[in-house]
Amino acid sequence: MFEQDFYPKTGGHFSEILPGFDARASQTPKTAMACAQTAPRLSMTAMLTPLFGRRAASLVERLRSAGARPGRPIVAATASAEALATAACAAFALDCPFFPLDPGLPDAIAKTLVDQIGDCLTIGEGRGLSTEDILALAPGPALDFSPPRGPALLIATSGSSGRPKAVVLTGAALAASAQASAKVTPLRPGDRWLACLPLFHIGGFSILARCAFSGAEALLHQGFEPERVFRALVENRATHVSLTPTMLAQLLALEHPAPPALRHVLVGGAALSAELARRAAAAGWPIQPTYGMSETCAQIATLENLPADWKAGRVGRPLDGAEIALHGDGRLKVRGPMLMHGYANPDFSPGDGLCDGWFVTNDLAEIAPDGALTILGRADETILTGGKKVFPATVENLLAACPGVDFVAVAGRPDPVWGEIVTAVFCGAMSPDDLLTWCRAHITGAFRPRAAVRLKKPPLLANGKPDRLKLRELALGRQTEPGAVRQD
Repeated sequence: MFEQDFYPKTGGHFSEILPGFDARASQTPKTAMACAQTAPRLSMTAMLTPLFGRRAASLVERLRSAGARPGRPIVAATASAEALATAACAAFALDCPFFPLDPGLPDAIAKTLVDQIGDCLTIGEGRGLSTEDILALAPGPALDFSPPRGPALLIATSGSSGRPKAVVLTGAALAASAQASAKVTPLRPGDRWLACLPLFHIGGFSILARCAFSGAEALLHQGFEPERVFRALVENRATHVSLTPTMLAQLLALEHPAPPALRHVLVGGAALSAELARRAAAAGWPIQPTYGMSETCAQIATLENLPADWKAGRVGRPLDGAEIALHGDGRLKVRGPMLMHGYANPDFSPGDGLCDGWFVTNDLAEIAPDGALTILGRADETILTGGKKVFPATVENLLAACPGVDFVAVAGRPDPVWGEIVTAVFCGAMSPDDLLTWCRAHITGAFRPRAAVRLKKPPLLANGKPDRLKLRELALGRQTEPGAVRQD
């Protein structure tokens, strides 16, 4: 059985890398988790200590005193990567499912998510043990990072559309995902994966799991600021990083040479345009387009490398053990050992959200004869204009070639004649009129945007994905400055 062969009996230790850490100055412990402190102040201190695992040992006792017991979920509402990593290690040691929760969520959404899991113990901002309490704990004996084989992790869906839900992932699913991922994105002891995505999203937390199962280090980076992230990649000799397309574009805009130690750059969470991929490859960034979701432990398909003729949406064949097929309406459905236990319910009963073992996504897709997967776009974002279906990702890929555009997304805008018109919501130096002029010259037919809305900054979720609900509002011209909206 896969679980018996691969699932580790002990996990890795948490560690902390202080500013200016040089890996050559210290031996790296097996399955270390490291925190790259990249505050503006820098020192040449070279130090490696198993701080997180030792701090987690003290947290275990505090949680047990507060009512933690095997099987009772622990919710940690904090933005601190250090605190979340510590709390995860402690929760797993107690055999408790762990739910890292974005503290910035509106109270109503947070309550909806927590209510789905029933009785739980909550820590974090304004909830018992605070972030400061966790970070101030005295160190104890080092603990392993070892998720329970059963329900181990709860992750909130992005909330970019529909009712937010909590996804239940088992330790076995996390292990299966890590093993399958390592076959297309090799990860071994001595490698370092910079984690600049929030740990309360699956794209961030899955890095901890991959590193724990492989013996690599996870460099925890608090937040995303391009210059600081780039500096962390270079100074800590990171070999891996996970980015959204928006993050990648911001790093490329720095016009620095690609970090020399970097071997793998997973790019997912939103549609990657062919133009951005071309620019990244030309600049020496080893990108791997990837596709997945919370329900699949972050990945279901990833390209091993970027071919010269790559087209937007192509993410390669499914990972080992994963199966894909098309639902009757063209939506992609998936199954495999990395699939979720189900959506959360108080009893943790399996299967909620699954159909005969399959999860039907909301993404329209094509599957080539060789099994390679191409994502066309979300079914609920398809624009119907003049009787023709237009996928926003297709138009966004075309608009990425427009000079003077730093960010662009496409949404439908109601129109009495066409039903909907394709609307470009963008950031950049170009005016809305100039963008529409460029579109008339370079994009034809139903794909051509007939309206443009310019923003000062892109509407993004905490995980770096475009906020599609906000984009639909902006496409209507709401909450914009005078002159920011134009229509043909």
